[in-house]
Amino acid sequence: MAAADMNLYDYIQLKVYDIHSYKRGRIITQSQLPSALKNGIGMRHGICFEGLHGPGNPHPSFNSDVKYTNMRMVPILSTLRPCQKSVFGNRKVGSVICELRFPEDMSVDTSSPREATQAVLELLQKEFGLHIKSSFEIEFRIRDAKTQKLLGDRSQWASLASVEKHQDVIIGLFDEMRDMGVKVDTILYERGIGQFEYTLEVTEGIEAADMVAEFRTASHLFLGSKGYDAEFLTCKDTTSNVHNGHHYNISLWNSNGANALINPDKPAELSEFGRHWLAGLIEHAPALTALSSPTVNCYRRINSEWAPNFANWVAENRACTFRVKIEPGRNMYIENRIPSSACNPHLVLAGTVAAGIDGVRRKLPLPEPFVETKRLPATLEETLNELEADTVLTEILGPKLVELYIFTKRSYEIKHFRSFDKISDEDMFLKEKEYYHDSL
Repeated sequence: MAAADMNLYDYIQLKVYDIHSYKRGRIITQSQLPSALKNGIGMRHGICFEGLHGPGNPHPSFNSDVKYTNMRMVPILSTLRPCQKSVFGNRKVGSVICELRFPEDMSVDTSSPREATQAVLELLQKEFGLHIKSSFEIEFRIRDAKTQKLLGDRSQWASLASVEKHQDVIIGLFDEMRDMGVKVDTILYERGIGQFEYTLEVTEGIEAADMVAEFRTASHLFLGSKGYDAEFLTCKDTTSNVHNGHHYNISLWNSNGANALINPDKPAELSEFGRHWLAGLIEHAPALTALSSPTVNCYRRINSEWAPNFANWVAENRACTFRVKIEPGRNMYIENRIPSSACNPHLVLAGTVAAGIDGVRRKLPLPEPFVETKRLPATLEETLNELEADTVLTEILGPKLVELYIFTKRSYEIKHFRSFDKISDEDMFLKEKEYYHDSL
């Protein structure tokens, strides 16, 4: 971002994304930006590891161990973008992602989600000379805030009439995202009433995760201005079997512009590297589920129809957890179907790359297609145990990130829902909606 672009704004929103992909930070005047770039702006320890409903995280790393001091938020100027017109109107407000740094020596805190993700991408480049190209498919539902009626007339997959009828809302959201630098490229009316899929352009590095994180917050605000709610709760209705996912598609490229997943002699097949990479995803799928489906409610989707059940793979077929997609023109990528709409996209990206790195390092053998090697965890508590036990994945992601992630999930959500263990499943579902509705 050129220095001149800094002067386009009177105010700058400094932001980080926490483990729930919730945007946190503060707004400064444009005159404060040079100082923030040099010295950072204070933000208390633990800002990325809050519970969805507070209070502050009791982990010692955020309190007594650091004597209750602040971290420093340092803007990454290349991420400076305009804020939403539907929120700020004619005010000149920009938004910039920040790194969290320790105040003692200004070193980067690699336990925070985005910085941990960046560290894994740097490891991929350093160890294998590769970078990623990736994209997410964002599913969510839109509901009239007053009447609670879903936007759409019927469950009719790929209905263009449903998009055309409500284009001020559906295409209006598309336009708002593009103006903010969130590169949406397609819209699809999904199979559930009021369910839509927005896909993002394929981008390099961490940008895909950044855009999904921004999309979630921005869609709530834009649709709210139109009288609608955006629903990213994974399962909002137990009778329809309609769930919201965030499938993640990834390919790996070298400096010569070649896709490392492709067998150069047989372009329709995985390379040896690609087979080991995919084997790593299968090996670590139970632990990856903790990062990709991070709420109690997510497990009404996992192990259900049209959702991941086993750690398995196949080419093209939607019936498996990992799907190899082959396109004309020597392109191939792998779709990770575990992520739900409640996921933190940075942690999905980091976990996927970390698992692939281990598969290549250890030259793990790839099972045959459709082979159901491991069943995915059935509850959040179970998958957190899998993540905690997966020391190989933890070492690549960063032990501190994993420790704090598990501690936070257990301290808030697991503790909260354990108190309802004697109620019916129907009543538990109502508790899930109550707990997650305003946070996702």
